[in-house]
Amino acid sequence: MASDYAYKYSVIDIEYVMRDIDEYIIPENQAACKLLWSKNIFTIMSNNYENEHGDCDFSWIALGDLSEENQELFDRLVAEKDPRVAIFRTKKIIKLPTEPRKGVDTFEAFKKIIDMFSYQDVQKQGYMTIEEFMIRYTDCRKTEINPEHLKAIKPNFADYNGDVEAYAKAFDDYVRYESMPSEIVSFDETKMTKSYQEYVDETMFAGLFDPDLNRVYLNKMYYDAHMKYKREFGQQKTNNM
Repeated sequence: MASDYAYKYSVIDIEYVMRDIDEYIIPENQAACKLLWSKNIFTIMSNNYENEHGDCDFSWIALGDLSEENQELFDRLVAEKDPRVAIFRTKKIIKLPTEPRKGVDTFEAFKKIIDMFSYQDVQKQGYMTIEEFMIRYTDCRKTEINPEHLKAIKPNFADYNGDVEAYAKAFDDYVRYESMPSEIVSFDETKMTKSYQEYVDETMFAGLFDPDLNRVYLNKMYYDAHMKYKREFGQQKTNNM
């Protein structure tokens, strides 16, 4: 049963949302979210009842990472100004011209747009590459000075003889270089003393490694969703980013 705080959360890990959908997603949007999840399109958030008569007069669901095929579809629909999709506050959303009210059935309308998207493999939000894993969770890494960051030398306006445009460009370059990391950390394969599988099995990610793709999944939910996709499609499809 939903608590008194239900539906008022900001961003919650999808694993928790799927375990307790009644706490995090209003009943009117639950079937649509489940249909998206069945396609391995994981949601980020959706409207709640507080949107009613507020700054958002439509029902919506924000989407996570999409495969290349699904992203191309989404981008095309946005370009065609399809009213069922939009970029809203930087998020990819599917939406309905329906105010978010209790008891208003939205599933069939959501389903018409969701049916256009293909079943996809788990995307980048659900895994690390093996190189990323090795950098974060083992000693098999090396650190080097970032030569780009060394270029971050703050310009002095007096050196530009009143040339405002040249100074502005130099200052923009300074800001860009200053924002770069001072060091670059990369995977060092020469430090490996055992296999990838052994390294992964020594961490909380044991059992979540796909050696065929060299990917370590962030939790069992993502891993199981990936393996289901892999069993159904085998090598017929590749996992597009």
